[in-house]
Amino acid sequence: MPNHLAAPASSLPSLMMPCPVCAGRMAYSGRRVIAPDVEDTVYACKSCGAELVRTSVRRKTEAKARRTAA
Repeated sequence: MPNHLAAPASSLPSLMMPCPVCAGRMAYSGRRVIAPDVEDTVYACKSCGAELVRTSVRRKTEAKARRTAA
């Protein structure tokens, strides 16, 4: 029996954050590789253009898949 209470799949990002400057909507802008195991994810405000950079550790499988694809 299917669960009708479950939310439908969405194309929206799982984390929606407001702009720290104008409280507008931040949108994904791109990624920058800092080191083989560290990357920055960049978000930009659609209203004022402010950028927010989130630094995270890359997963080993993700780093390996990008190297083999290149």
